[in-house]
Order: sequence, then structure tokens, then C-alpha cells
Amino acid sequence: MGHRLLIVDDEEAIVLTMKEYFETFGHQVDVARGREEAEAFLLGAPYALMIADLRLHPVRDSEGLDLLALVRERFPATRVVLFTGYATPEVVSEARRLGVDAFLQKPQALTDVARVVFGLLASRS
Repeated sequence: MGHRLLIVDDEEAIVLTMKEYFETFGHQVDVARGREEAEAFLLGAPYALMIADLRLHPVRDSEGLDLLALVRERFPATRVVLFTGYATPEVVSEARRLGVDAFLQKPQALTDVARVVFGLLASRS
């Protein structure tokens, strides 16, 4: 049986592509297109892994960090991958301080994202 995954990104093509890809490996995948939708999913049962874009809204750069902090507070065993095209050393440092498991730059090949995800899921077991 697969793991429960949550993918959070405001780009429709990204969430749909990742959802379809990870479901082919037997994982249950929920997608959220913003912080509030993601928080609603996170109120339910814990996820094995969350992939979240750092910047979910053009005005706020830290929504992914907010979700990371929420996951760490409520579900410390959940693995978290953040990705963005807007990384600064300060943001990367804050993500590490909050306990991110992996930080990837956009754009990133789906096979590279999958390699990181499968590695994190394997180390979780």
C-alpha cells in the first residue's frame, strides 16, 4: 500500500502532473492550490510527505514556510519538500531551521523530484 502525499502549489499543471505520477506508484495523493486548502487537508490524518511551493501567492513569499511550521508542530514525522524559483539564502536558512527535509529549485525535472520523494519515504519506514 502506498503513502499519503499532499502536494501544494498554485500552478495547476504542477499539481496535476505530480498527482498523476505518484498515483501510478500506488500513493494516495491530495492536492491543494493554496495555503488554506492545504491547512484543511492537514487537519485530517497525517501525511507521509508534503511537497509545497514556497510562494503560493504573488504577495506572500513565505506561505510554504508557514505550512512547514504547521506540519512540524502537528505531525513531526511527516517529510517535507519545499520548492521554489525564488530561493534566497535567508529563506533556505529559515526552511532548514524549521526542519525541511529537502529544498528544490524550480524548475525541476519530475524524475529528480521523485528521486528525492522516494528517498525520503524509504528513510521514513
